[in-house]
Amino acid sequence: MGTCSEIKKDKEYLINLRRHFHQYPEISMKEYNTAYRIEEELNQIGIISRRVGETGVFGIIEGKGKSDRIIALRADIDALHIQDVKREEYASKIPGVMHACGHDAHTTALIGAARYLKSQEANLNGKVYLIFQQGEECGQGARLFVKEGLLDQVYRVFGVHVDPYIPVGKVAIQEGPVNASVDHFTIQIKGKSAHVSTPQKGVDALYIAAQTVVALQGIVSRLSDPKDSVVVGVGLLKAGNAYNVVAKDAIIEGTTRCFNEETREKTNRKIEEIARSIASLYGGQAEVTFKDFASPLVNSEIACEEVRDIAEKIIGRDNIVRKEASLGGDDFADFLKKATGMYAYVGSGNQAKPNTLADLHGDNFDIDEEAILIAANLYAEYALWLLS
Repeated sequence: MGTCSEIKKDKEYLINLRRHFHQYPEISMKEYNTAYRIEEELNQIGIISRRVGETGVFGIIEGKGKSDRIIALRADIDALHIQDVKREEYASKIPGVMHACGHDAHTTALIGAARYLKSQEANLNGKVYLIFQQGEECGQGARLFVKEGLLDQVYRVFGVHVDPYIPVGKVAIQEGPVNASVDHFTIQIKGKSAHVSTPQKGVDALYIAAQTVVALQGIVSRLSDPKDSVVVGVGLLKAGNAYNVVAKDAIIEGTTRCFNEETREKTNRKIEEIARSIASLYGGQAEVTFKDFASPLVNSEIACEEVRDIAEKIIGRDNIVRKEASLGGDDFADFLKKATGMYAYVGSGNQAKPNTLADLHGDNFDIDEEAILIAANLYAEYALWLLS
């Protein structure tokens, strides 16, 4: 493995840092102690940082060259509402909260890269933006950095995510769609209560909701191109207060996932049309609202070629693999809408360490910590090459 000697020298330090973050996870938009520790780490190596929102951290490494080229490196920092069941001494100490998606590793890897890049600032012809982003799991963090204009002049933006399904020592690089859009929809149905023995005197919100749930499935099976991956999932339906009363109200909640904006817009529009039409047909009303959690994440071909060249020098061509697109979302997509870039997946699974093979968001999730060094190298070497 062609790990940079300076980053390799920091191995024990980085592993201990990652285990600290793993022991003290914080949920989305509440990452106060995490942000403070990141600021401490950056301050120790002379990198000035500031907050973006309440818990995001933004730092800059100023190269000595005259170029105005800017490279942005992003790591997400939030954890999940999951109880850690691991028995390792570095398991989460916060009840009901754990880093079950590897964000502790991403944060640590970017700090490791920052330590090395700071030592190389005399060789940097441009700036490196360090983005420690809050709220990825709720799709709210990236847009705060975008809103402040921090991506407006960026030449390349790059991020990594550990992946338990890929063996440690390998990196997945994939052009085009990598993650789907994530939208949350709520359908509130208004009807009219009546005794179930006289349904004609009421408007049955439960019946309308049931018909709506069934009809929504037709968006995928009858209104979408079979070659285009689309998910319309309903996870919640509530209606009624008593077994013998026509339900006055009902609520449906679900999600849509798509790989391009055109399909996303069409799918969400059809949900509104179907819900309102069915409610009207049976005398009720339907109000549909959407929450935008993430856009489709689409990697740039040119950025993938660049990162592939860098990864080849670090791990060798045979260890660069491809990855199927996931219908899970990641708000790194918001950065890619503003700047050319890509999102790489760093293998973190090891057959000899069962917890490293646990699913993302699993309650025993762990990583092979060699993945931190590979991720740190990718961050650092890509920025160095672009600013050389």
